[in-house]
Formats: sequence, C-alpha cells, structure tokens
Amino acid sequence: MSSKRALLPVVIAQAQSLATSFNSTPTVITYVDNVAYVINVTTTDSTGAFAVQVSEDYAPPPQGSNTPANAGTWTTLTLSGSPVVAAANDTIAISLNQLPFNAIRLAYTAATAGTGTCKITIQTKGLS
Repeated sequence: MSSKRALLPVVIAQAQSLATSFNSTPTVITYVDNVAYVINVTTTDSTGAFAVQVSEDYAPPPQGSNTPANAGTWTTLTLSGSPVVAAANDTIAISLNQLPFNAIRLAYTAATAGTGTCKITIQTKGLS
C-alpha cells in the first residue's frame, strides 16, 4: 500500500486585513509536490492582488524562536490567472503542481485599502 506526503488544510491567516499589503507565513514544501491555496475574501471596498512567492533559502525559526533562521530570498511566480480582490466577496483558489522550491508564501499588494479581510488556507500533497 502506498502513502502520500500531505499537509491537511491549515489556516495560515484567519481574518487578515486587506487594508495594507502583507506576506503570509511561509510554508516549507521541500518534500511535497502540489500546493493549493484557498483565499476567502470578505469585502465590499478593498482592491488588490495576490502573488505566489517562492524561496530556495528560507529556513524556519528554530524551536522556541519567532525569528527565521534565514528570512529567505523571495521570487514571484508567474501564474496563468490573476488572483485579484475586486471590491466584492470572493473565493480564490490557486493550484500549483510539482513545485521544485523549498518554501512558498502569498504576497498581497493593496490597491484600495477598504475594510475587507481574508482567510487563507493551504494544503499540500505529494505524488505517489
């Protein structure tokens, strides 16, 4: 019987403000192949865009520390679609297959501050 390496859905931001730009908490994906982000947007007036960023040198904080061992050098991936916030409630799904990187995170760039929030969930799976 085979098994898959997987990270069950994990909420990495519960009520993240869309009033300013931010980066999500990085997730190390060294031993997984596929990553999915689901972003639930609640807003009537915020606008902006999400981008997926990857790093080869990010190292998470040592146990008991809040500071990463290496903050990493981050590069934005080119996506086939545009994950944008357009002043309306929305659900954005980003599916990424066979990523050859060490770590991943979401970056949000606010265009119109507004009063919106988002919930960000990540899930990963390995190929068998």
